[in-house]
Amino acid sequence: MPRTEVRGMAPSAADLLRPKPFRGDVVAAGVVVLATLVYVVAVRFDDAWGAGAHLAYAAVAWAFVTAMAVLAPMERDEPRAYQSVLYVSSFALLMVVLAELGRVLGADGALSSAGNGTWFFAALAAYALAFAVRRNSAVCTLLGALSGGAAVLAAVSWIGDAPHFATDRWVLVGLMVVYGLAAIGQRDRRLRHGVALIDAAGLAALVIGWSFAANEFFFADDGTEQAITGVAWGWELLILAAGFGLIAYSSVDRQPGPAYLGVGNLVAFAVITAVGVTRQGATLLGWPVALAVASAALLAIGLRPTTPAPPAPDVDAPEPPPLPLR
Repeated sequence: MPRTEVRGMAPSAADLLRPKPFRGDVVAAGVVVLATLVYVVAVRFDDAWGAGAHLAYAAVAWAFVTAMAVLAPMERDEPRAYQSVLYVSSFALLMVVLAELGRVLGADGALSSAGNGTWFFAALAAYALAFAVRRNSAVCTLLGALSGGAAVLAAVSWIGDAPHFATDRWVLVGLMVVYGLAAIGQRDRRLRHGVALIDAAGLAALVIGWSFAANEFFFADDGTEQAITGVAWGWELLILAAGFGLIAYSSVDRQPGPAYLGVGNLVAFAVITAVGVTRQGATLLGWPVALAVASAALLAIGLRPTTPAPPAPDVDAPEPPPLPLR
């Protein structure tokens, strides 16, 4: 076909929806504003409009953003920043679509029951992981891992017919192991995805730690069955090890995300190891002594005097003759 005829052809719908890479940042900004608008309308008109109306405009916005996300050209192995924004915005809009779809089908809400929460988070996990695989998106790996973990928690609660903090904590431990093993498998091949899985494991540990902290603050003095006067040392050790491990991982691979989560876990550890003990009388026995010994040992090893290295075997050998000029 002659070049002039190609220029004269009207652009297709796909061409109109395909973002230009040099305008990707502007497109991403517009998509974020659009997603915010959808959430504002959904919350403000929650009671004024029916579920069908909410589903209609949310589905149109989701389809529009998803089309751009799928059509955006991959210029390299990793998606550009604006493409990651498109993926996350599409994921966020899908949350509204699924929630309203559930209401249209007769559910009170996506999180109104454990059964509804199971399918809601499972669908989100499958959607995010599809982008993670097809578009090599690490942020979608994180979203998929977190959604999958939430689906597992909801399914366990659904099967058990009642939520239970103790059961949820053990499920979170299992998720930490799964995320950690998956991260090891991705570390050498796709580091960004491995970091995302480590972040998911760190968030699981963080939820465990702060669930204990919330119990200490909100239930320890009310006389209910949930009241606790301390946390088993095994849980404390888990949270402490998670905090140190996340910071160490961040230092080795030079990734900031795990370090922030590690600090959050250490703060949770400090809270849960202090509150219950403080009510019974402050003491240095237990974790303060253990931490002091560990700190002193590590600092002594790191600061110990060193002996000079032995001289090289050829230190006394004469200098080689200069090379001839050529």
